[in-house]
Amino acid sequence: MRKIGLTGMSEKAPGISVARSIKAGCPDMHIVAFGEPMQAGMYIDVDASYVVAPYDIDAIVKIAAAKGVRAIIPNMDDDVEAFTESKNVFYEYGINLLVPNSNIVRIANDKLETYQYALSKGISMPETVRYSEELDWEPPYFLKGGSRGVFRVRSPEEAFVIAQYLKQMGELPVAQRNLDGEPYSVAGIAYDGDVTALMMKKLRIAENGTTIFGVTIYDEDLLAITEDFVLGVGWEGPFEVEFIKDNNYHLLEMNSRFPSWIDVGVSAGMNLPAMLAEILLGQKRKIKSFKYRTGVTFIKFPMTATTDIDKVVGMKVIGGVEWKRRKNM
Repeated sequence: MRKIGLTGMSEKAPGISVARSIKAGCPDMHIVAFGEPMQAGMYIDVDASYVVAPYDIDAIVKIAAAKGVRAIIPNMDDDVEAFTESKNVFYEYGINLLVPNSNIVRIANDKLETYQYALSKGISMPETVRYSEELDWEPPYFLKGGSRGVFRVRSPEEAFVIAQYLKQMGELPVAQRNLDGEPYSVAGIAYDGDVTALMMKKLRIAENGTTIFGVTIYDEDLLAITEDFVLGVGWEGPFEVEFIKDNNYHLLEMNSRFPSWIDVGVSAGMNLPAMLAEILLGQKRKIKSFKYRTGVTFIKFPMTATTDIDKVVGMKVIGGVEWKRRKNM
């Protein structure tokens, strides 16, 4: 039985969409979730769930090895960083990952490093600086803090409050100038010197920067900019790159994992999580493909996950649950 592990299973993380995509593309694949008992993704489209503390690499490796999990896809920026630093441990246990080196991950996760790299390569990107109370920019502008979201700032007082929150979360906030235009996002996989990607235009964005309404598109210029940036930085694995467009495309940021809207690819015919799962488990060698449907619209909405209370309690006490599938009546 082919088994693959996933992290990032909260309702705000991409793990749920990644699990749904893998089940659609590889229905025989056994999906194992690693997370916390109150995360919705521990109960949706997975075959087994195991409780682990955040970034507890030793626990994940030992459980995965014991249960025959041969590959894991991390679905949070912080997870990608932790997995990258410990990838040799995974390899020793025969568990495959597709992640870049840690110094490359930092270019994506530290938005100031992203900006400095973009400047060095002549890639257009709005001015980005380390935030301080002395910043005299005229609002609106944006504050960012690693994986803690994107916040639109409307006043210096609001900026101070947001910055304090980010610092409490262990982040060093950066400020990015506002640039008016149309927002776009590209999700993809970089593997063995090639990139395959799914492009999307954002039609509505939540306050925290999450895309809640979008449509698939295809643009050769956007693809070329994405390939140049991703391959230039030496990326390996899943990614998301975000842009703003006026007359030209301007890079906003890179994320080191799939976005939460990645399951739109199932309907569009570009199932990137299933493709990555097959790469990790040795079933696929080439990824160069851009054939998918444009004009496929998605809307993100709240979803309720239901299960028996004894399973939730059992997971908290025992640390894991193997889900038994009911046969159709």
